[in-house]
Amino acid sequence: MSGRILIVDGIATQRGAHDALLAAAGFECLHCRDAGAALARLPDPGIDLLFLPLDDAADPAAANGLLERLRAGQATTRLPVVVTGRWPDPACRLALLRAGADEVAEAPMQVALLQARIRNLMRARDTEGELSRRAATHQALGFCEAAAGFTPRQKVAVITPRAEIGTAARLGLRGPARRIAPQQSFAAEAGQEDLYVIDGAALRAEGQPSRELFRIVAELRSRSATRRAAQLVMLPEPGREAAMLLDLGADDVVPAGVLPEEIAFRAARLLGRKALADRLRATERQGLEAALTDELTGLWNRRYALPHLARLIDEARTRRRPIAVMLLDIDHFKMVNDRHGHAAGDRVLAQVARRLRDGLRPADLLARLGGEEFLVAMPETSLEQARGAAERLRLKIRNQPFVLPGEGLPCEVTVSVGVATGPCHSAPATEAETLMRHADAALYAAKQTGRNRVTVSPSAA
Repeated sequence: MSGRILIVDGIATQRGAHDALLAAAGFECLHCRDAGAALARLPDPGIDLLFLPLDDAADPAAANGLLERLRAGQATTRLPVVVTGRWPDPACRLALLRAGADEVAEAPMQVALLQARIRNLMRARDTEGELSRRAATHQALGFCEAAAGFTPRQKVAVITPRAEIGTAARLGLRGPARRIAPQQSFAAEAGQEDLYVIDGAALRAEGQPSRELFRIVAELRSRSATRRAAQLVMLPEPGREAAMLLDLGADDVVPAGVLPEEIAFRAARLLGRKALADRLRATERQGLEAALTDELTGLWNRRYALPHLARLIDEARTRRRPIAVMLLDIDHFKMVNDRHGHAAGDRVLAQVARRLRDGLRPADLLARLGGEEFLVAMPETSLEQARGAAERLRLKIRNQPFVLPGEGLPCEVTVSVGVATGPCHSAPATEAETLMRHADAALYAAKQTGRNRVTVSPSAA
């Protein structure tokens, strides 16, 4: 994962150190001298994260003011912010979080932890942004979001070896929290919790190795009953272990020695994000899927795909990031229908859709445009990445024959793929049309030169 990070650092001697930390993870570093310069620059949508290192002489109140002004601006309300410094008073940490910081960490922050935290924050931002884009696309199509109904109390569980009463109060959590012992089966104990607070400090105090904590986080993230729940992990001290936990799927990691109010604040923030994600996902499910998805394959249909593609391209142009568009067509599909019947042809279409979906990222757009033609759009994807992804999808279809009901032998199916990348230099209103036309020309070339191959549009090569 790459991105552009704006560092508010007026001390020139520190810039090289910060750049080295972040460039090692593939980030591009930009600099400004103070809060005023940062505010002047931050309407730029190409900035992915703000890094605010405070030295010992810095005034935390000034940082609070910068954060409050950022969060008041529509263009920067979701911009991830990391603040580092020395915090003799734990209340300073809490004040910065309440002002709008996404992470407040002790300086100097370990390289691995800083890189993992930035990756974690960017993933959270991208997920929320994708859900919001989908909701905006639904609204643009005339499907208004249903009125908010009664929201049930969100459920919290604390995974800890400590069996004392009052666990929730000790951690500053609001309301009751169910205790789960670390050795219990999460499959059996899953109660549709919205947040798991994992007491890693207590595990370490009992002599449990780090791998036990890694197991808990990975298991929660992998099980269907718990994968969407938020995870907050408490550790004796953040470091390499915290970095591993964030990359494994933890949503937040906090030192166990902070104020209970900070733990409560972080927990409430995760619960708020979880509620928003649930609400946006529900918007997709409630009446929209029937109108905007293909009944046979379950993929988005043309009506949804084209305006959403335009939105993705517009965002790529604004943020100066690449986007790839593919058109895939099943080779000789008419022969499948003629030889095996239309029911078998429908089965092939459904299986092709499933394999394509399994080979793409959650943020990628996959749609059936009609007949045997499919559309894929991949944000933040270069030409070489798109070519590799297209080749993987082609092999995913070709290498495993399709089993058809009532047939003695499996049916071999291949696809041809046309790839184009942008943004192009056409007017914004016709950008999607231009990329689609380039991808279609590449698909035609793939068909004309033998099928079962990937061809890249000359405009992208």
